[in-house]
Amino acid sequence: MKNNKVFKMTITAMFTAMIFVLTRFVSVPVATGYVHFGDALIYLVASTLGGGWALFAAAIGGVLADITSGWFTYAPVTFIVKILIALLFVFVNKKSEKILTPITALLTIPAGAITIGGYFIGDMIIDKAYAVVNIPGNAIQAVGSAVVFIVLAAAFDAAKMKKKFFMDKK
Repeated sequence: MKNNKVFKMTITAMFTAMIFVLTRFVSVPVATGYVHFGDALIYLVASTLGGGWALFAAAIGGVLADITSGWFTYAPVTFIVKILIALLFVFVNKKSEKILTPITALLTIPAGAITIGGYFIGDMIIDKAYAVVNIPGNAIQAVGSAVVFIVLAAAFDAAKMKKKFFMDKK
């Protein structure tokens, strides 16, 4: 059952919805947008489900949050940034039975850098006036998402969630 396409589609839909909710509704407004913790779920889905399923959940969950919150001009930037941050975790943590490892904890740093840099580049294209102004908010978001990911990953690991639901049994 664990490799069943319907199971993967269901989990992907669940993570897409959770990423959307944590991005759109569990957020803190700042002068140039909002700070959210949806990225923590992106790290989590990429470390558990992996592959194209995780990339879909990351990109679509983030894009839906942008579109529904009025930041639709950022949707293309979000699509690219969320796929890139998910890719880090997909490639590194695929075979590990644990979600939280020293490597995944450290991966939150380049993921945060991709978030900050990606939205800086997006701001340079969309509205240069916000390029530098948005950096602190994106940095706070990156740090907050890292902390939330570490807490959630530790909880998932304590319950052996990855091994129970996402690891192939041989």
